[in-house]
Amino acid sequence: MYRKDWIMDQIESFIETIHKVFLHEDNLTHDIAQTENTTQDSLYQKLDLLIHERKINEAENLLFDHLEPKDEKKLAIAVNFYSKLNQLNDETLESANYSREEIEQGLKDIMNEFGIKIELI
Repeated sequence: MYRKDWIMDQIESFIETIHKVFLHEDNLTHDIAQTENTTQDSLYQKLDLLIHERKINEAENLLFDHLEPKDEKKLAIAVNFYSKLNQLNDETLESANYSREEIEQGLKDIMNEFGIKIELI
């Protein structure tokens, strides 16, 4: 349990760093109410729905299918996606056949896609 809590804390710190350094914002969530109905918002909503339905692997595949390494909004959506996953409890993640280690790896993969070189753990 301690290791999972530690990983969870490390992931959250990494997400905060990405928001502050690379997205230049303190807000850790993408607020679709503040934006127009765009492709990004549609992606955000689909990801949210799939998380709610516990189809996390399907959601992650969708996210990577729509990545555009030059689009900062897609980076924000990706980071928000992993932040939401990190907030789920271990039982929920396990029931969706997902793990904290996969959250960590997903964030690393996203950073690699965007050419961002920082260490998570």
